Amino acid sequence: MKTTLVFVCVFIGALAETHLEEEKEKLHEIHEKCQANPATYADDKLLENLSQNLDNPQVQAHMLCESTKVGLQCKNGHLNIKTIKEKVALCIEDEKEVDRLVKECAIQKDTPGKTAVYLFMCLDKNGVTYFHEF
Repeated sequence: MKTTLVFVCVFIGALAETHLEEEKEKLHEIHEKCQANPATYADDKLLENLSQNLDNPQVQAHMLCESTKVGLQCKNGHLNIKTIKEKVALCIEDEKEVDRLVKECAIQKDTPGKTAVYLFMCLDKNGVTYFHEF
């Protein structure tokens, strides 16, 4: 019985890790698509220093592109709280911590681009780094 329980736990952990890796690959593809579009291209140096380039229109357009393609924001720029929770839960197991992070990070700003930048920066600051590591 104990052996079965251990096996199930290991299997579930492996599935979660596989899903996280698939999500990372998906986001990498999304990043490349956003970079390929001149309207959403942003120099990597700007993206690496996201907090210093918060108001940069290139950075905002790129981050909004990624955010909408991954489902964190709708086309109109509004946050998709359900999807944000699902994505955060890939990195954080504690449901209360997921809720806390969503409450702290999923804040509508004055523009959709700023909302996207803030969301990614806040999640990264709190250890949810599968989106980007800035």
